[in-house]
Formats: sequence, structure tokens, C-alpha cells
Amino acid sequence: MTTEPVHQPPTYQSTWDALIETMRLLWPTPATIGVAPDPHDQGHGDQGERARTAAGVPGGHRVVREFLVLPDRRHPRVALPVSTARVTAEALRKHSQALSLGERAVRTALSGLVRLPGVHPGLARVAPHRIRVSVPQGRSAESFEDHLAGILGHEVVVAIGVGQPRANRKPVLHALTPEGDTVAYVKVGTKEPTKVLVRDEAAALGSFWSADRPTTTLRVPRVLHHGRWRGLEVLVLAPLRPESGRWRRRTVPLSAMCELAGHFGTTESTLARSPVWGLAQDTPDALRDADRARRFDRILAEAGARHGDTKLMLGAWHGDWTPWNMAWSGDHVLLWDFERFATGVPFGYDLTHYRLQATLRDAGEEGAGRHVRRQFATDPAHRVPTDDIVFSGNDPEAVWIAYLVELARRYTLASEPAEGAPLRARTTWLLDLLDDLVLRR
Repeated sequence: MTTEPVHQPPTYQSTWDALIETMRLLWPTPATIGVAPDPHDQGHGDQGERARTAAGVPGGHRVVREFLVLPDRRHPRVALPVSTARVTAEALRKHSQALSLGERAVRTALSGLVRLPGVHPGLARVAPHRIRVSVPQGRSAESFEDHLAGILGHEVVVAIGVGQPRANRKPVLHALTPEGDTVAYVKVGTKEPTKVLVRDEAAALGSFWSADRPTTTLRVPRVLHHGRWRGLEVLVLAPLRPESGRWRRRTVPLSAMCELAGHFGTTESTLARSPVWGLAQDTPDALRDADRARRFDRILAEAGARHGDTKLMLGAWHGDWTPWNMAWSGDHVLLWDFERFATGVPFGYDLTHYRLQATLRDAGEEGAGRHVRRQFATDPAHRVPTDDIVFSGNDPEAVWIAYLVELARRYTLASEPAEGAPLRARTTWLLDLLDDLVLRR
């Protein structure tokens, strides 16, 4: 086990602060973002002042939008608009392989409950964590919802999610009509790293559709709009929703992975001459942490010595194909979040990523380490069976090493800023794993 340098405690933005900042960007001045305290708070003070503060609305302002924050202020996942019961109910729904049966049942039950007579007004009154957007009486204020309405051609309201602290955290908006129909999902880049990711996803999806190659199994979003608003990078995507109730299953989407890998054509190359390996070779010079740069360089040199001359079939990969970035719709696979898409990578990358990330979620780092080491077992009986259809004849060991190097490249770069601090422990684990696989075997 290699000991990493001790870093100072990170200073990154909490999820709650990120949510408030996002709302201030979407409703800029003269709008005001007000936080309503817990209505069950038994504090004391001037009743008039307490009433005004509890409402989360400054004097002389009118409320233009109100949100419920779920599940709570300490762990905000989503800010739900409470304009109508149908809007709130629809915004509660989510279709992702990541949802457990229990989570799916809870969301479905809440969505149905909110639609019942009298439930929605009561929820809005008693919910302890609410945010209100207000503007001065007699004044109008441009908002991002107005901008979206101009793009989509009709009035919209949005639900807002910001995600956990990480370098690539950005707001994702669920756009709905006032009647509660989903019309789009919106990615918003607020800072340069996330603006780049939004632009990359727009380019990836544009390339996918311009390739004009029909797919049998795979379904991806269409771009409705890509542009800028008040310095924000904006990507508006058509909704991709399951048409059947069986959108969650344990089946690994091998056929869809093959379709994406070959969608832009294929080439053959040695690993050392592949585009993805070139990116890895540029990484040490891009790192500020000299110790980590030297460590990455040592791993890269040894991996290249072992597998650099291995010939591989190259194609495309999604870049973050996981159970939580997809859903099933009958026999079709709905796939989103293309911000890490790339071409010139070995066939098999999407499958290795899918299996590693799912194992990390279910069994933690210890279980994931065992899973990866089984790929390199000398006794074939102890190896994990290889899905040849996805690897397209590529050497699985070379693909796994190349993929882990690519993931380490991504993690080392993303973990350096303050916002990437939550990723540093995982980065150290991954580098330790690569050490064990390429330096100590």
C-alpha cells in the first residue's frame, strides 16, 4: 500500500449552498431567493418579523416560484416546484436502473399520493424545507424559465437537482409544462469545467445523430437546443422515458454496448498508438501534485511495457455507462449523460466500466478490488467469464489495464481542485490497485 501525502481539509461548496447558488443564477437580480425556516421551529421573537422571515419573502415582494427541498436541507437531492399537484407528482418520478425496488416504490407512492385531493396544499404548508423565489412588487424579472419558454415555445416550470460535491457537479433541470407534462431535461454549465462537459455532451450527441446509422437496441436523447444564457452553458435535451413499466432489470446491455462501440466505425491499433493512450501520456505534466504525477507516470510506463504492443479493435464508448445512467424500455436501452463520450478507445471499455462501478456500489472498494483481480487470475477457472461480443476479440487483460489507467487519469485530474476532494480517497484506492496489477505482479 502506497502512502499518499496528507492534504489539508478540503473547502468545497455544500450541496445546499450549491442549490441556493444555482437558484440565484436561474433567477438573477432583482429576484430574491428566500429560505423558509422549519415551520415546526418553536423559537421566539417579534411575531410580525417572524411571519415575514418564515415566509422566506422580503417585504414588498411577491412570490413567483416555490420549491420543496427533498429529502431535507442537510441532504438535498431535488428542489420540487409546487405550482400544481401534477407538476410536483411528475417531478417526483425517476426512471433509472440505480433505483432499488424500495426507492422506486417510494417515489411511485409519493407521486400518486400528491395527486390526491387535499394532499398537495397540505404538503406545501407543512414541508419543513422550502425555498421561495420572489421579485419586488410591480417589477418584472427575467428568469431562466422564461429563457426556456422561448426555446420550447410554451411556459415551463423546472425541478432542480445539483448532485453531491464533485469537480463536475452541475445543475440538471427537469422542465415541465404547468399541466405537469415532461418536455425536456436541461444541463447547465456554471463554471468552466462544467461548461466544457456540457459542450462535450452537445457535440457527442450531435455526432451520434449526424452519423445517420440506425440502431436496433440503443436510444439516446436528441438535442433540442445548445447555447448560452447570462454566461451559463445550456443544453436542452428531449426527454427519454420508458414506454413500458419494466424499465429496471439485471440484464447487462451487451448488444447496446456493441452498437455504440461500432456506431462511428472501427479501426485497429496497438494500445501505445491509440488516442486514449496519448491522453494518458499527457497526464503527468497536467498534474499539480508532483508525487502523484510521478506515481501515475510509473504505472503508465509499466503498463505500456506490458501491453503497449497489443493490437486492439478501437471504437467509441459512452464514458460513464452505469446502471444509473440508463433504463430499459422493452428491449430497448435508454442511455443518457454523454459528457464523457470518446472515440478511439478499445472495444470493451463500456463493459469494464459498467461492471466496476456497479460492483463498487454494491460491494465497496474491497469487493471491486477482488472483482478486478479475478480478471488477471492465472487459473482460467478463477477468471470472470469474458463477454466476447463486447470485447470484439480484444485481449481482456489489456483492455482492463488500459481502462483502469484511463479512469485513474480522469480521477487524478478531477480530484485536484477543492470541489474534487471527495474523490481523492477513491483515486488513491485506484492507484493502489493499478500498482498491484502492473508493478507487483
